[in-house]
Amino acid sequence: MKKKSLLIVDDERTILNSLSRELTSAGFEVTTSASGEDALAGINSRIFDLVMTDLLMPKVDGFQVLKAAKKKGSQTMVIILTGYGAMESAIDALRLGADDFLLKPCNTDELIYRISRLTSKTVNSLILLM
Repeated sequence: MKKKSLLIVDDERTILNSLSRELTSAGFEVTTSASGEDALAGINSRIFDLVMTDLLMPKVDGFQVLKAAKKKGSQTMVIILTGYGAMESAIDALRLGADDFLLKPCNTDELIYRISRLTSKTVNSLILLM
């Protein structure tokens, strides 16, 4: 079976590197972007199974990344992973189509579980549509 492709977007390099290492070890194909601008370029060049993005970033924020990912591929799952945990932000993200919302720091096992659940939901939905 093909590895699930993930785009991780975070302007904090240590978080980006740590998540990339952990998720690659868990068997995912990981692409990283250190800014919202880079993420938009990546989203425009290919479709990812899942995009995980920080919310607060300079210039292009996580909401803009979320909108672009959903516009490019309606089957693309999006997780917001942020240290900014205001309830209003979570509600806004879910209204814009986010599939999950997690606060930093998060447990790696929980993150892998949620990613696996979301990406397998995509496969199951596609099977049901056929």
